[in-house]
Amino acid sequence: MEITEMEKIDYILREGAKNTIGFLNFIKEEINEFEQSPKRENMLIGQRYYENEGDIKEKVRYYIADGGAVRVKENKFFANYKLAHSIPRKLVNQKAGFLLKKKMNVKEILKKDEKEDEDFKKVLKSIFNDRTHKLLKYTLIEAVNKGISWWQVYIDEEGKLKLRRIKAEKIVALWKDDEHEKLDAIIIVYKVIAYIGKQKKIIKKAEYWDLEGVRYLVYEDGKLINDVERIEEVKDTIINPNAKDEEEIILCSHFIKDGVPTNWTRIPFIYWKYNGDEKPLIFYLKSLVDCYDELTSIYADTIKDTPNGVNVVKNYGEDIKEFNKNLQELNTIFLDEDGDYKRENVSIDINAFKEFIELLRRDIYETGAGVDTQSEKFQTAQSGVALQELFNDLDLDCSNIETEFQSSLEYLMFFVYEYMKIIENKDYTNKEVEFIFNKSMITNETEKIQNCANSVGMISNKTILANHPWVRDTDEELEQIENEQKENQQEYDKILKQMQSGNNTASEGNQNEGGEKKKEDTTKVGDA
Repeated sequence: MEITEMEKIDYILREGAKNTIGFLNFIKEEINEFEQSPKRENMLIGQRYYENEGDIKEKVRYYIADGGAVRVKENKFFANYKLAHSIPRKLVNQKAGFLLKKKMNVKEILKKDEKEDEDFKKVLKSIFNDRTHKLLKYTLIEAVNKGISWWQVYIDEEGKLKLRRIKAEKIVALWKDDEHEKLDAIIIVYKVIAYIGKQKKIIKKAEYWDLEGVRYLVYEDGKLINDVERIEEVKDTIINPNAKDEEEIILCSHFIKDGVPTNWTRIPFIYWKYNGDEKPLIFYLKSLVDCYDELTSIYADTIKDTPNGVNVVKNYGEDIKEFNKNLQELNTIFLDEDGDYKRENVSIDINAFKEFIELLRRDIYETGAGVDTQSEKFQTAQSGVALQELFNDLDLDCSNIETEFQSSLEYLMFFVYEYMKIIENKDYTNKEVEFIFNKSMITNETEKIQNCANSVGMISNKTILANHPWVRDTDEELEQIENEQKENQQEYDKILKQMQSGNNTASEGNQNEGGEKKKEDTTKVGDA
C-alpha cells in the first residue's frame, strides 16, 4: 500500500522525537529531495526565462568535417545569432498589471444596521498599504514564474507585524494534506557568505518551522547541527535553555511577548499559488518559446550567410573534402587554370517562414493566456466590446489567480487577528473582511467614461468610481470627493454670510438713530 506524504512525515517525526540524529537526517533528506526535484528545477527555469535567459543562449552551429566528423562552426565568417524573445516576461507582467495595477480594496463586511469600526479600518489601512500592494505584485510575478510564492509573517523588534517574501526555491513545504492547503512544517534553506580571515566561504544553513517553534541549523562536514551563531542572535527565544547535549536540537520560539517565548498557533508562512497544480507558466510554454527563438535565430543566420546565392564550381581539381573545408572554414575556394566558379542567386521564401512564425506566436499567446499587442486583431479593435474579447483569456487566467490569492489573504487575516489579540489586546476575530481586486485592461476610455456617466442614479457612486478608468483607489477617491464637497460648502457658506452681512449693513444705513426708516430726499436740483 502506498504511503501518503502526511503518513511518511508523521512516522519520521515520531521516530525523530526519540532520536535527534534521525530527526536531523529527516530534515536533510527532505532538503536533498527538494533541491534535486523537477519542481525546483522548473522554478529556476521560469525565473531564467522571465529574465530573458532562455536555452537559445546555448545555440551552436555545426558542419561536416573530414571523414564525416561533426565540428562546431567557430569561424567569424559564419553567423550564430541567439535571438532571445522576452515573450514570457511580457505574459507574466500582463497578468500582474491586469490584476494588480490598481490597489485592491480592503473593507469590513458590515451586517445589517452595523456601523463601520473606525479603529479596525485603521488597522486594515496600516497593513494593506502601498508597500503591501507592491509586495503582492512581486509575489504574483514570482508565483507565475515558479508556480508558488511565499510570505513569512513575523513581529519585528518594535513589536510591529511585518511581512516579507522568501524566494520559493528556498522553501521546502511539508504538507498535511494531498491538496497542499495545510502545512505541517516549513524548511528554509539558504546560503550566507562569511569571511575566515581573508578567505571567503559560503555557508549553507536551514531553519525548521513548525507549531513547536523553530530550529536553526547549519551544515558542517555534510551534517546538520545547531547554528550556534544564529541561536545567539535570538537567545531570548530559546524554549529549552537547559539543553546540554551537543546533539540535542535547540528549540526557539516564533517571537517574544513581554519577555516570554511565544509561538503562533499556526505556522507563520503564507503560500500564494499561480494554480492548484503549483506549476509555473513556463511549464506550458517552454517548447513553444524555444522553437520560436531557435527558428528566428536560424533564419537570421541564413540571411547573414547566404546573401547572394550558392556556389557553382566546374573542373575543380582538388579533393571535394578540401573544397568543403575551405568553403566552410575560410569562405574561400581555390581553382586551377581550367576551373570555373560562379554564384547562383537564391531567393529566400520569407512568406512561408513568416506564416509559420506568426502561427507559432499565436500559439504562445494562447497557451500563455495573454494579449498579443502586435496582432492585427488588436490593432483594428476600437470598441470596448472588441477589446474585451481580446482580453478574455487573460481575464480568465487572472480570475483563477484571484481565487487562489483570496484564500491566501484569508489565511493572512488569521495572523492579523492573532497579532491584534496577543500584542494589542484587541479582539477582531468577529470581523469579516472583503478583498476586491480592481482589474485593468486597455479599453475605449471615452466609451467607458460615458457608460459611467449614464449609470449615475442607477447604481451606487462607489461602483461607478470603481469602474472609472481614471480612478486608482476607490476609497481614496470617495474621500477626496467628500473633502472637496466640504470645502465647497464652506466656501459657499462664507459667501452667503458675506452677502447677508452686506444686506444687514445696507438695511442699517437706511434707518435713523431711532430705528425709523429715513425719508428719501426728493429735492430736485432745479428746486435748489
